[in-house]
Amino acid sequence: MTRLLMLVEGQSEEIFVKQTLAPHLANHGVFVQPIVLWTKRLAAGGGHRGGVSNWHQIQRSLLPLTSDTDAWITTLLDFYGLPDDVPGYQEALLPGNPRERVAGLEACLAAKVNNQRFIPFLALHEFEAWVFCNANVLAKHFDRADLVGKVTDAIAVAGEPELINHGKDTHPKARLQAMATGYKETSNGPTLMGKIGITAIRDACPHFATWLSRLEALGSEA
Repeated sequence: MTRLLMLVEGQSEEIFVKQTLAPHLANHGVFVQPIVLWTKRLAAGGGHRGGVSNWHQIQRSLLPLTSDTDAWITTLLDFYGLPDDVPGYQEALLPGNPRERVAGLEACLAAKVNNQRFIPFLALHEFEAWVFCNANVLAKHFDRADLVGKVTDAIAVAGEPELINHGKDTHPKARLQAMATGYKETSNGPTLMGKIGITAIRDACPHFATWLSRLEALGSEA
């Protein structure tokens, strides 16, 4: 059995992991425990989880996981909206191939954490990009036939779901909300991704596919 601790950004990602990603990886002998990132710890115990506003918050949640020497560690955080002080983030915003830039940022995080069992992953550009992998599923979910054309147009302009960009009004979640779908990230996001399925997301999103293949392979490295 291979254990994988997955630091996730919020509740939407946690639900997706539990409902869709973890069952898939279990078939490969990899058992996932999602852990929602702490945003504030209280002296009396407990605190608040979800979202991130600085690199220290990520470190505070991530580094304790490295003490579990029997587990692998990965992240499920958004490239879009990362705090400015994350090591390598400013360089990753420079012009160039988005896939190469996010891969370089992940390499920077790997070097910073310096743990051979750490596999950093940042959704390109945002977790919600995966909802764009199947326009028909989105349209049926909201009973809105017009969404097929809107999603198809967005993909035609970007090239593929992962390339929907960093713009304040054009990142994936903003586009979904602008389509007036009544989109709610914690309920609709994970549900839609479950309907779309891991295979379709993998086929449409090369950066996700590379990460998923690496996680699947952990099952044979136990």
